[in-house]
Amino acid sequence: MLKMYLCSLLLADPVDAAASDADQTAAFATAGEAHLRRAMEAKDHPLDEFEGAHKNFESAYLLADDAQYLCRALASADLALHSAAFHDEQERLSWEERRREDLNRLRDDAKEKQQANCRFDAEGKPPPPRVAVLSEADAPEPSPSTVPISTGASSTSEPASPGASPYSASGAATGPVSELSRPSAMTTRRVRAKTVSGSVLTAAGIGLLGGAAIVVGLEVQRAREMQGLVGDALAEQRKFTPAEDHRFHELKAELLHGRDVAIGVGVAGLVSVGAGVALLATRKKTRRAGAYAVHPYGGPQGVGAVVRLRF
Repeated sequence: MLKMYLCSLLLADPVDAAASDADQTAAFATAGEAHLRRAMEAKDHPLDEFEGAHKNFESAYLLADDAQYLCRALASADLALHSAAFHDEQERLSWEERRREDLNRLRDDAKEKQQANCRFDAEGKPPPPRVAVLSEADAPEPSPSTVPISTGASSTSEPASPGASPYSASGAATGPVSELSRPSAMTTRRVRAKTVSGSVLTAAGIGLLGGAAIVVGLEVQRAREMQGLVGDALAEQRKFTPAEDHRFHELKAELLHGRDVAIGVGVAGLVSVGAGVALLATRKKTRRAGAYAVHPYGGPQGVGAVVRLRF
């Protein structure tokens, strides 16, 4: 009986064996996609579903020796690290180690086959990042105030639609990973200090200029009074009386003193206003929350990120 079984194996058609391997690979890949879909659709993102997805994709890779399945396994590990809740730090470290192993195997696969995959070029090196400006039709969320920028190794990018699943067919998360718009505490304090200092200096300068204007008005009144004393004496063709002479010299001294005061106060006011305006003009404006966000993506065609800027 054993001899008959061995003979049947030896006489089996190799085409049928290849077809069987292909069917089994497809079954593993389908099961992996199902596990990954359940993991992302559940609110708590169960870790066992990510585990099942990774194992099935890894089995498909080992059976077919096709890097695209290992890319899906790596995407499962990335999604697990970003969205799943771990019971302890050791469990997280285990998944990080699994992700490193997937990356190492993808690099070795690219070197051995001299063929690029989702993370490495044909020489086993990460492809250099490229920056491409997307059109409004390609923007993840079209908006008149949104400027989408794509950075990555792939030549094309297809952002997810608002109603799409949080993961794409290439195995990358399409939801925002990090919001980078919140300014630091030091930057906020620096901007606030510049604003307060600039406002105080500007207000003080305006006040000094107002005081200089008052002094100038008094100077005009003194000059007119002195002209009146001289005009009265000339009209009567006489010299100043002792009282007029005393008043004239008193007005002259006040006029000279007022001139010096007006010049000093005016210069100080101009300097203060200039410094305050400079501080207010050069302060760094803080961005509001949600000013920009990073959306990573990756797959067999390449990896990268889409940065959304809001002005």
